[in-house]
Amino acid sequence: MRKSLFIISFLLLAAVQAWATHLRAGEITAVRISQTSLKFRFTIVIYSDTGSGVQVADGGVLNFGQGRTIGSSGGGNRQKFIEAAVFFEEKFIGNNTALTIFQFEHTFDGPGVYVVSYTEQNRNNEILNINGGSSQEVPFHIETVLRIDPGLGINATPQLTIPPIDRGCIGARFVHNPGAYDPDGDSLAYRMIPLMQDRGVNVNGYVPLNDPSISTIREGGGSPARFEIDPITGDFTWDAPMVAGEYNAAFIVEEWRFSEITGKYELLGYVTRDMQILIEDCDNERPQLEIPADTCIVAGTLLEAVIRGTDPDNNKVMVEAFGGIFGLNPNAAQFIPEPAFKTQPVDQTFRWQTDLSHVRRRPYEIQFKVSDKPNDPQAPSLTDFATWYVTVVAPAPTGLNSAIANARSIQLTWDDYVGRNFNPMMKIYRKVDSYDFDPENCNIGIPEGSGYELIDQVPINQTNYVDTNNVRPGVNYCYRIVAEFPLPKGGTSYASIETCTIIPLDVPAITNVSVENTDISNGQMFVKWVSPLEIDKTLFPPPFRYELIRYDGLSGNGGRTLVTSTADTTFTDTGLNTRDKAYQYQVKFYDAGNNLIDSSSVASSVWLSALGLVQAVELTWQANVPWTNKVQEYPYHYIMRNRTDAAANDENNFVLIDSVKVTDTGFIYFDDGSFNNTALLDDREYCYIVTTQGSYGNDLIPAPLLNQSQKLCVQPNDNVAPEVPEIDVPVDAEEINGMIVLESPNCGDLENLGCAFSNFSNTLSWTANDIDGDIASYNIYFSPSGADGTFTLVGNSRTTTFTHTGLSSYKGCYRVSALDRSNNESSLSATVCFDNCPNYELPNTFTPNGDGLNDTFRAFDQPNGKCPRFVKSIEFKVFNRWGGKEIFSYSTQGKAEPNFFIDWNGRDSSGNELPEGTYYYHAIVTFDVFNPKKKTMEFKNWVKIVR
Repeated sequence: MRKSLFIISFLLLAAVQAWATHLRAGEITAVRISQTSLKFRFTIVIYSDTGSGVQVADGGVLNFGQGRTIGSSGGGNRQKFIEAAVFFEEKFIGNNTALTIFQFEHTFDGPGVYVVSYTEQNRNNEILNINGGSSQEVPFHIETVLRIDPGLGINATPQLTIPPIDRGCIGARFVHNPGAYDPDGDSLAYRMIPLMQDRGVNVNGYVPLNDPSISTIREGGGSPARFEIDPITGDFTWDAPMVAGEYNAAFIVEEWRFSEITGKYELLGYVTRDMQILIEDCDNERPQLEIPADTCIVAGTLLEAVIRGTDPDNNKVMVEAFGGIFGLNPNAAQFIPEPAFKTQPVDQTFRWQTDLSHVRRRPYEIQFKVSDKPNDPQAPSLTDFATWYVTVVAPAPTGLNSAIANARSIQLTWDDYVGRNFNPMMKIYRKVDSYDFDPENCNIGIPEGSGYELIDQVPINQTNYVDTNNVRPGVNYCYRIVAEFPLPKGGTSYASIETCTIIPLDVPAITNVSVENTDISNGQMFVKWVSPLEIDKTLFPPPFRYELIRYDGLSGNGGRTLVTSTADTTFTDTGLNTRDKAYQYQVKFYDAGNNLIDSSSVASSVWLSALGLVQAVELTWQANVPWTNKVQEYPYHYIMRNRTDAAANDENNFVLIDSVKVTDTGFIYFDDGSFNNTALLDDREYCYIVTTQGSYGNDLIPAPLLNQSQKLCVQPNDNVAPEVPEIDVPVDAEEINGMIVLESPNCGDLENLGCAFSNFSNTLSWTANDIDGDIASYNIYFSPSGADGTFTLVGNSRTTTFTHTGLSSYKGCYRVSALDRSNNESSLSATVCFDNCPNYELPNTFTPNGDGLNDTFRAFDQPNGKCPRFVKSIEFKVFNRWGGKEIFSYSTQGKAEPNFFIDWNGRDSSGNELPEGTYYYHAIVTFDVFNPKKKTMEFKNWVKIVR
């Protein structure tokens, strides 16, 4: 019995030693090492306590998230890890700490999201924010998430270059940075997480470092303590420790990549870092860093800078640099001389010879670390971090020139691009009138507010382009080109020099479409144009006669009206609803022989919109014009408003309250009464008029072109919703199951459309009682079934009509709401549905003789003008001529690709050819419709087989 007790005691002692405490910190990173398979190399970095006597991985489990694991929680795994690893290293790094590195390779079966994790018993003991310091029984767990998606390209995880163990002082702000970089140039983001002990399991008894039981003070005084990570820079801050000891914290480094498929940034995965902080009692002040301002540099340029470290205690300091650029191939960055503790101040030289392979959208993040060396060799070193952002920009394209190609096109040419081997696209931008800026000093690509618009992009080996995109005479068209590098790294070049060209003004050019009076029925619009000043008067002799055409709205050709025929170049159009409508105008002109020569571009009035906020109003405006309203020489638009008196009672007098520099901020203005320090009142309407300034950039056409918007009135903090709109329906509309169901008015068009046509549309109109005169727009909601809770927003309209396009059928239901200028939304209108117009017709003869003509019994289709329309299912049976015996059947039920034409080949169910003669058939066709009377159609008829 004594022997048995001895053996049991020995085994228990062995178990305790096997699970002794030792793990401090670590992370897992990954790099894809194959272009043709999903093969990755994973690097596991573990920091452990050397005083435990336990070796790393003895009880560890590596899980690749796809069924493969290495090791087990039972222990005795270290040799398995070493044998499975493609690389293994272990070394002592001081402070009772060892660094262990394993590298493993794994090939995934296919795309997916994989969680790769490492779990091991146990953490080192006396971690003060885990179970009050009893941390020896708590497992250590780290994980990395990989998203393998062919649509997002090849990927590697973020790489962390600064070790996860640091020392700090009581009462001093602790700062750490992981020195993360992404090999693919993806965007990184950081966030704190709780410590973990297994997959999906947080550490029990974990306390965050700003918990009052841990810390309540800050270095500069005040409370509470700070414990956070900067989501952009990755600076981890604990301000400030109060008690000496060991602490652990965890955060993740996410990587995001822009997807051209979804048009947004997609999360590719993340790396988890579990780190340890050693806090000691010390009398020391933090060293300081001096780094350059963030910068941009043209690829191919040598970047040099001096990084300085100083210390207020006059301790020796060491300055280090971290980041992916120190491992680049070719042309890695240098940090010289070799970092070492030296008498302060310490100057280190950063040197980087950039090249075109370094171009990318995201800036390079270079982390600098300064550490001091106190006179007491046992005292902890204090550190500080700083991040320098350097963007490598592709050089600007060169040699851009423009010239007239013909009367309606402009030819562009440029030089071969220096970076064409990296396969960028050449983007072509155009604006009306010149815009001068310096494409340098981080002014990358085309600046916001310049008015340039992207008109096309071409392959990098193309060095010419003909612009035929609505090019009009008399307009000064200016161009710049920019090279855009492919994802995932991306990158935009500096813009080229500007080139401008004007086609001679041989047509009229509208210069003014300005609201003279705002009214629902007596509104007035002032229209002005210049004559065709550069026309060949020998070919087209004057005097000229002009026809002024008006259209409703900001775009389109609705409401076309001939307003006047005149020899003048100005006209005031009256009797308009300028309160609720914008208008467009176009000028046609005739020569002395009354021959129509040409017409001007279409130009709209300025349409002002507003949003009522709490004691404030937000204004926006727009115009569809051939000139530009973003003019560098005349950049300001002017804001007029009534009720500028102290009591805000004067409704009739409009005063200039402010101007907007639209080249900087765009067509938007926020009025909170700041211009006269008088807050807007919520119990009355304020009215506004905006005056724009524009230009053709042509010396023959005087500038600026001043045009005025309609008068628009809005009440701040209006919380009264508009009246509910009412969708227009015929008086004889049918009601089915509580819904108004209309046959689509487009049914008659189907005879001219192919049987495979599936791009349907519905148009609805409605009326609204605009009691307050403040309806700004309407929301349109759609449901395929009309059931409550199934309606979704499909559009917004400023007018009382809407066309819903891209539908697979006509069937569907609509509800409409009204929005006012304070964004109050009315209740939804009653439900109105459109129904499908079903059709199905069968023949009475077919000739299955293999000649390719009428070989199957098939529903009518084109060119008969008849097609199976909106069919859900078919049940078809054929009987002998007496209708007694079934000889063939066909059903679309359960078929992934049903044939609604039937296409019976004249054979029985066993595949035997049937003889000529007459047969009886029975077919039931079910349609996708609301109307139960049209839901099914039954066919009982004869069919003759002729061979």
